[in-house]
Amino acid sequence: MSIDRFRQLADMGLTHSLMHYSPPGNARALDMAEQAGVKLFVGDGRFARPGEDLRQAGQAYRHHPALAGYLLRDEPSVKDFAALAASRDALKAVDPAHWSYVNLFPTYASGAQLGCETYPGHVRRFFLEFRPEVLSFDHYPILEGDQLRGDFFQNLEWIRQISLEFGTPFWAFALTCPHRPYPMPTLGHIRFQTWSNFAYGAKGLQYFTYWTPTPGTWDFHDAPIRLDGTCSPTWDLLKAFNRQVQACADILLESRVVAVYHTEPLPAGTRGLDVSSPFSRIDGGEAIVGLHQLPDGKHYALVVNRSFNKAVTLRLTLQDWVRDVDWTQRAGGAEFLGAVDRDATLRLEPGAAGFLRLNTAPTK
Repeated sequence: MSIDRFRQLADMGLTHSLMHYSPPGNARALDMAEQAGVKLFVGDGRFARPGEDLRQAGQAYRHHPALAGYLLRDEPSVKDFAALAASRDALKAVDPAHWSYVNLFPTYASGAQLGCETYPGHVRRFFLEFRPEVLSFDHYPILEGDQLRGDFFQNLEWIRQISLEFGTPFWAFALTCPHRPYPMPTLGHIRFQTWSNFAYGAKGLQYFTYWTPTPGTWDFHDAPIRLDGTCSPTWDLLKAFNRQVQACADILLESRVVAVYHTEPLPAGTRGLDVSSPFSRIDGGEAIVGLHQLPDGKHYALVVNRSFNKAVTLRLTLQDWVRDVDWTQRAGGAEFLGAVDRDATLRLEPGAAGFLRLNTAPTK
């Protein structure tokens, strides 16, 4: 741990990090993060239960300018929710200005891991018992052999639906550290995970991980920072990609996602194009369309290439309620090839996405 390491993290385009050291180690990490312009969610064993130790921990961290919040748990079971809520409430009593971070399981967790019969039931119980200020979950959909988990979009559908029910934003992940059974990520893999999450309305992008963990039985290796401290090829890939994402931050952060549509064949749990979608048909490849609305009423369609290993050229036929579209793309891997009559053409590299502003037809 050094100031240069934190500056390197910031240079890659990261703004926050999750860290769990000893109390003196956390204090040093916060000081270094402040100098690098990074915020930290800190974990501390004293957060495990309310009491004087927790109170002292909160008092020690609460005023630090680099503190983003408190890291409580990764992937808890339902049986853990009550204790986590007690710690959350105790920390909030000491420090009302910062929130407590908990990250939830994906849909492919077992019932024994969830502590609940259904995944939606698990997430709703978390809201009712823990009352999160941000909902975070992980799902790593791309397996070795370029296989896609069949429940990835169902997971996003449930997370989006439940976050809307409770009026709480959600954060999602992209996998950047290969391990069993996940491959070394390509740019297409990173784009696909990220833009799929944003199509569903995610307000935060997280990476697992930045530093490579101890290999253990999972065989972790070649995260952006390797075990020997050198940069893997993923570091440069993410530095360029993060800049592209940040160029779209105004739309991504300020908009709300009105609906999400998929082309055929429909993944499990998803919705196809219908009269409410901005496009009556999409030809040339498989796509996701996230319909984003800004506070001023403007609508944008985030069109995502649903293939993470193949480029596509999509022909999008506008619905009657869309007069025309404007190209507003600022991220990489996308090219607007123009519009003729009622068809717009968009070329997308694997997993890439483009924003089209929708100009609506006047009502009669």
